[in-house]
Amino acid sequence: MIRIAFVIDTIETPTAGTEKQLLLLLRHLDRSSFDPILCVLYSSKWLDEHFNLCPIHVIDIRSFKKPKTFLALMRFIRFLKTEKVNVVHTFFRDGNIVGVTAGKLAKVGKIISSRRNQGYWMTPLDLKVTKLLNCWVDTIVANSMDTKNWTVRFEGFPEEKIQVIYNGIDLKSFQNIPPDNRSSMRKAFGIPDGVPVIGMVANLRPVKAHDILLKAAQKVIKCIPEAHFVLVGDGELKQKLVQMTNDLGIPENVHFLGRRTDIPNILNMLDVGVLSSSSESFSNALVEYIASGLPVVCTDVGGVREVIEDGVNGHVVPTGNHLLLAKKIIYLIQKGNTNKNLKYNKIKFLDLCVLNKVITTYQNLYQN
Repeated sequence: MIRIAFVIDTIETPTAGTEKQLLLLLRHLDRSSFDPILCVLYSSKWLDEHFNLCPIHVIDIRSFKKPKTFLALMRFIRFLKTEKVNVVHTFFRDGNIVGVTAGKLAKVGKIISSRRNQGYWMTPLDLKVTKLLNCWVDTIVANSMDTKNWTVRFEGFPEEKIQVIYNGIDLKSFQNIPPDNRSSMRKAFGIPDGVPVIGMVANLRPVKAHDILLKAAQKVIKCIPEAHFVLVGDGELKQKLVQMTNDLGIPENVHFLGRRTDIPNILNMLDVGVLSSSSESFSNALVEYIASGLPVVCTDVGGVREVIEDGVNGHVVPTGNHLLLAKKIIYLIQKGNTNKNLKYNKIKFLDLCVLNKVITTYQNLYQN
């Protein structure tokens, strides 16, 4: 039995990108061979009320500036030794610092780190610390080839020690959607049948560049007044973005749906999926758009071009260019290139993201 300690800052919501992938991994690991433990720096309301996939250990670290952090780290090292953990797998910056350090000092057999963004949060000091910790890391898992290349270039980590594992997706949830779902979902949000609906699934954070999408939405609505936009997700920018729709004069055409767990049903009512991010590694939303048969307009970030073939299953535009983003959305709507008749290469890419294959790849990594 291989004991794996998954180390992450915390899990506030199961719908965020990295958290969603970690929860899928915890849910589907073969328990006859693997014994996972979720180790969080601090707990959350969601973890306290809903998490039940495996044992959870709270390390009790919220800041690296407090003296008690050293004591918490020492306790975590003892925990890894006592529990006879074989593998430590880390996520996020702080989780990586604690997990890699404790794993090394506890003499854990294998330390795996994750790269699920391209350093948009990294300060020069963060990069120096990461490079130092990398000396103790056996393998880095990147969720796109582009991020693997980024890690080699900026962190100097050996290419042969980086494995690409794309985000997994459970295709079952995108199948057998009721025929009346499209109409009923639109009705629930006050959107008429027969009008074009454009949507984006992303937390309301600066890196997702919702402001660029809303500026594009204004241009689209000016050309196609009946068009509606739905934003799925929540975050610190919500009030600012709601105010922006008022300032742009488009509040009646923009719907903030908040956090949703019924993403396949939401996507089924759309005609175009959008990603406007200024930085990404590999977007869960893109895989979900493709699984739903949606054409996509997205910014040229991270592993986007590993998913979207420009002009075939969507369009790729430069970051920050709301005019071109709007132009491509209008093109898809006016040409009728919606989810019913756009030529999209669904099978080719989704074959890499089938959940069973992704889980098997992780399990092979932990065993080898």
